Amino acid sequence: MPANLYRPAYCEVVKDFNTITAFARHIGVAFQTVYVWTHKHPEFAEAVKAMTRSLPTLYREDYCDDVVECLKDGHSLAAFAGKIDVAPKSIYDWMGKHPEFADAVKRAQAKSALWWERRLLDLAQNDQGNAKAVIFGLKNRVSEHWRDGNHRQMSGVTEQIHRIERVIVRPGDLGGKGPTVEPYG
Repeated sequence: MPANLYRPAYCEVVKDFNTITAFARHIGVAFQTVYVWTHKHPEFAEAVKAMTRSLPTLYREDYCDDVVECLKDGHSLAAFAGKIDVAPKSIYDWMGKHPEFADAVKRAQAKSALWWERRLLDLAQNDQGNAKAVIFGLKNRVSEHWRDGNHRQMSGVTEQIHRIERVIVRPGDLGGKGPTVEPYG
């Protein structure tokens, strides 16, 4: 990766690309070479930063209403992502960048849980449907409220184990003598 491949004119050229990889392919160098340039040439690093800041986003403000509308029918965030033709990761990225969208998603998830709980109530009253499917939907939508009782979360002080013993009980030893204890290891 010779450093002499760098040209100051690349500061202007890089702005025409959506990714550094596309730029590297265009000029015929490895991505790693362009990466090195961002560390060796501050002006190039600034041009790359400007390029990435100006990338278009697919986020639209009306998605706040759209996500609530979609999830109120029991759908998941992944289903909403599919509906608007983006990757589920985009939804989570938008939640981090747009507080109003994050709030809308929280409200939408509550409405999704309501939809699933209503299905369970209908099932209990009318005895028609698939209870396992409904409970599965609830466990996946609001697992903090719908989980099996045997889940335990450990917190607080933990103890270090200093000694492990193996206890062997022989039927003949139970006549008042108690079990035989042998140290392990």
